[in-house]
Amino acid sequence: MILRKSSLFPATLALIFLTFPAISLAQTNLTVTNGSTVPVRVRERRANIWADPSPTNMVFDRWVGDTTLVEDATSASSFVNPRSKNISLTATYKPAPPWSYTEETINGVDVLYYIPQNPTGIIFRFHGSGGSAQSTLSSVESRLFSNDAVAAGYGIIALDSTDRVTGDWSFLPPPNNPDINNVQAIITNFTQRGLISPSDPLLAQGTSRGGVFSSMVVYFLNFRADAIYIAYGVDAVMPLTTVPTIFCVAANDDQDLVGPEGNQRAYTQSMNLQIRGIMSSFNKHPASPVYPERFWRLANLTKTDSHNIYNALKAGGFLDGRDYLLDNPRNTNWQAVIPLQYQPYISGITTILGAAYANHGFYSDYNSRVLRFYSDAINASKNRGR
Repeated sequence: MILRKSSLFPATLALIFLTFPAISLAQTNLTVTNGSTVPVRVRERRANIWADPSPTNMVFDRWVGDTTLVEDATSASSFVNPRSKNISLTATYKPAPPWSYTEETINGVDVLYYIPQNPTGIIFRFHGSGGSAQSTLSSVESRLFSNDAVAAGYGIIALDSTDRVTGDWSFLPPPNNPDINNVQAIITNFTQRGLISPSDPLLAQGTSRGGVFSSMVVYFLNFRADAIYIAYGVDAVMPLTTVPTIFCVAANDDQDLVGPEGNQRAYTQSMNLQIRGIMSSFNKHPASPVYPERFWRLANLTKTDSHNIYNALKAGGFLDGRDYLLDNPRNTNWQAVIPLQYQPYISGITTILGAAYANHGFYSDYNSRVLRFYSDAINASKNRGR
């Protein structure tokens, strides 16, 4: 099955606590420091919480405080039950190395990479249809994933698909698949140059059509784990593969060949892997409010800038009383209400609104669970003596 119209173009360190003014909601018993939440209605049992953007050379570490009722204390975006008791939470951050990628041409395709000394693993990242290696590493939500991965000790490799007209990946079987051949050529090249070693765990993360393609790469090249975003695996491969696979889909996926049916297909594939004793996880990303600080994560924007963008969307009638988007941002003219000084940031705002609506696009909310899945898969393979 071919996916089209992807929305994507685009060591242990001391823990550091950063404290900023707390947000305390009078109508609830939930207090968040270094982060945001939204007012919680009386009968609601789940409230979104978000950590503030990470300071320079740091990444989010975890929530501390009353974390018993936090669904995932290691995720910068999570949920909490605010009703059972008074809850006070603080987002904490940990040091992370500054990093930048190196660009080369290998086998005729553009390759961007960052490889640390003694990496935890090497993550190959595959773009969506119409995308590129550049878009994979520059898009705001996708860059956050890379930042968290680098902080966890991983190396990152992104490459272009061979087809630069449509930006699609090939689904031909080896040895006639030029894209799989390119991945193997990069592995061989980097191993010969000493950039990676034969013992480094190889992992994949693919988005949309790149997610479908990644299921082939990990199977034919014997990777340790795969993370498929807003897609599913190749039908001919999934009944055979023994590669641990985590699926991350979007609740309101609007891509023609994914949508609810594609999400169900991913779920079925995940369940079938588990039935066969293969590690797998299925995760559906829900829509979430467009809270006032949401755009703060865009490079060069301040908290005030984020509030200005939020206020424009709110006043323009694009958000409901709970700050959820009323409609799919792909189908509305919200761009018209964004103040002129923020027009250069429309692409980044588009990405963030897509993640908030949970349409067909990459999102960073599940970074921690994907990296945890990789770690578990690597450890499991070591225990098997692989």
